[in-house]
Amino acid sequence: MNYLCCPVCGQTLTQKDRSYRCPKGHSFDLSASGYLHLLPANKMHSKLPGDNKQMVSARRNFLQKGYYQPVSDKLNEVIAASLDSKKAPLLLDVGCGEGYYTSRLENSLSNQGFEPCVCGMDISKLAINAAAKSYKSVMWAVASSFDLPVADASCDVLVSMFAPICMEEFHRVLKKGGLLVFAVTSTKHLWELKEAIYDEPYENKKEDHQYEGFVFEQNHKVQSMIHLPCQEDISNLFTMTPYYYKSSVQTSQRVAALEQLDTLLDVDILVYRKL
Repeated sequence: MNYLCCPVCGQTLTQKDRSYRCPKGHSFDLSASGYLHLLPANKMHSKLPGDNKQMVSARRNFLQKGYYQPVSDKLNEVIAASLDSKKAPLLLDVGCGEGYYTSRLENSLSNQGFEPCVCGMDISKLAINAAAKSYKSVMWAVASSFDLPVADASCDVLVSMFAPICMEEFHRVLKKGGLLVFAVTSTKHLWELKEAIYDEPYENKKEDHQYEGFVFEQNHKVQSMIHLPCQEDISNLFTMTPYYYKSSVQTSQRVAALEQLDTLLDVDILVYRKL
């Protein structure tokens, strides 16, 4: 299934052994861990764009303990139900991070008799390298969600889990009738964590997610209290949230002082269909 495109000229990439080459001769080799680097240097805004080593490690360690499994399970259920009789769908996870949701989705569909071709893309080389080392049944690539090296109208399903979105690119790569699935934080997500570390906690903004070229189908709400029994897990959770980027010294100190925490997962899984 030749759905990958050259990030330099846009032509189709064809695999031969461990290399992917386009008709114009641009070539990209699989890394030692098994991923492709499809983000040209002139499109990188820094030497190592995306999540750094600390963020990748924190998210991997936290998610592997199953705290966000209710979100992953609902995602898998929603997508399996939408595929009906299509046994070999092409699924693209954009902003896949270290691959937790991607790999569980591939495994879930395979166990249900589907034969999915699953690809995870993220701008962070460190995240993709971690994913490629851990999950060998998925295709991994370093790429930007704003310039996807993916053929027009090639994907049956596109997933974006708490990641930046580019609706123009999503519309371009999805087939007509293809499924677009977002996971976004709802109003009370991690409320108890906010209460513990902020003087004036605030609810997340609730937005009306309507997009041209897509019809909204359903919102699947996931709410679940999680118990974090140790400081390490609390710190890892905080590090993988947007709050970490703008935390003050005082906020970091409050996080470090927490020994255990019960907090709410409040997530909306939004489902759209391409017109």
